[in-house]
Amino acid sequence: MITRKRLGIIYSITFILMLAVNYFTATDVGMVADENPAIIQPAGYVFSIWGVIYLLLFFWIVRMFFKNNSSERVYESIHYWLVANFVLNGLWIIAFTQLWYLTSVIIIIGLLVTLLVIYKKISHVSTYWFDRLPFSIYFGWATVATIVNIVTWVNEMGVEEVVGFNEYQWTLALLITGTAIAIFVSLVHQDWLYPLVFAWAYVGIIVRNDYELFWLTAVCGASILIHLGVSFYTGIKRAKR
Repeated sequence: MITRKRLGIIYSITFILMLAVNYFTATDVGMVADENPAIIQPAGYVFSIWGVIYLLLFFWIVRMFFKNNSSERVYESIHYWLVANFVLNGLWIIAFTQLWYLTSVIIIIGLLVTLLVIYKKISHVSTYWFDRLPFSIYFGWATVATIVNIVTWVNEMGVEEVVGFNEYQWTLALLITGTAIAIFVSLVHQDWLYPLVFAWAYVGIIVRNDYELFWLTAVCGASILIHLGVSFYTGIKRAKR
């Protein structure tokens, strides 16, 4: 219990600091992202998912102070990985708004790694739905954001082709790759929420591009249907466990 409460206090402090950084730079992030948007970047409203993620994380941390000892393993298993995640989240905001694109890519990859570790540790020690809920959405969105961040960095370097593929062709390849990742994670971990985050982002990509690119719309549309189907399937299987 002492360990859980100590971790809860540390989580709370780093979470508040991360929120403060986000609050004071949120407008700058949007402005930087819109300066030279990649094709794969979703419409602005899609980024409102951060609000959902932070709200769920808030309840997850507060819940630590009221749970009994049976939930001790969940919090002890992730230990200071969540602190590292919050620190990297704040550092990414600073790097991106300062136009340090390569640094932002390195940081967001580190952030994604911390989420992968947290996600797998919680999946290993707990089957209770809310223990993993915030991180299913957070992990899914961080995966999408990492892909977008890398493409944005490449665009800012003025690179028009990579391995003979232009941005449009790479976008199609990355969308298909993202779909494969979402299916794999969902099926392996019986997680119906993770692929829904990809579907949410893909709808935003279609909306931002105004349906002008036929194959982009087709790939996104097919991927959305696949994500929904996998979510439905894994949701049923998890409910039966």
